[in-house]
Amino acid sequence: MKYINLFSFMLILVIAAGCARDFDYRISNSVFIEDGENPGLPIYSEKGYNSFGVYWELTPLTTEQLHDPSKIVVKNDSCHIHLSGSIGQTSHTLVISLPEYIPGAFTELLSLNNKNFNLTGPECAISLLSGAYPRKLKILEGTFTIKRAQNMYVDKEMESVILSGIFSFKATVDDIPVTFSNGRFDMRFGDENFFYLQEED
Repeated sequence: MKYINLFSFMLILVIAAGCARDFDYRISNSVFIEDGENPGLPIYSEKGYNSFGVYWELTPLTTEQLHDPSKIVVKNDSCHIHLSGSIGQTSHTLVISLPEYIPGAFTELLSLNNKNFNLTGPECAISLLSGAYPRKLKILEGTFTIKRAQNMYVDKEMESVILSGIFSFKATVDDIPVTFSNGRFDMRFGDENFFYLQEED
C-alpha cells in the first residue's frame, strides 16, 4: 500500500509540473507527424502544423530538427516565401520568389489559394541557402503548388494565414544534378513572420 501511495504522489507531481508549464503557441513551433508512405517526411496536412519537408535526393530535409523559422519577405517587387528546415545539424532554406506579387499584409495571402507555379517560368523562381550562404541553384524542371490558403483563428480572432501545398523539382546544386521530390508544406504566416520591406513613396 505504501508503494501505491508513493506512486500516486509521484504521478500527481508529474501531472502538476506538466500543467504548470506555459504552453507556447508561437508561429515558429512545428508539429511533426511522420508520413508512413514517405519515411522521414511530415504528412501532408492543411492544419497549420508549421511542417515542411522534401527529399533532397534520398535525404529528408525537414522541420523535425532545430531550424530557422520560416517567413515571408515582401521586397523588391516580389514576395519571397522562406521554407526552412535541416538535415542533421545543417540548416537549409528554400526561397520561393513570386515576382510582381506584393501583398501588403499577411491577410492578403489568401489570394494564393489553389495557385500552381511552373518553376521554370517567369511567374516563380526558387533559390537555396545553406545556413546564411546562397548555393548555386539552376532549376531544370518542376512545379510549386499552393493547394490551400486559409485563415487561422484563435479565440475568434484572426491570427495567421495557413499556406499548404506540394512541390518537386530537378536542378543542379553547385553544378551537381539533384532531385527534390515529394515536397510538402503546411505553414502559418502572421505578424511574427511576415515582413513588408517595401520603401514608402
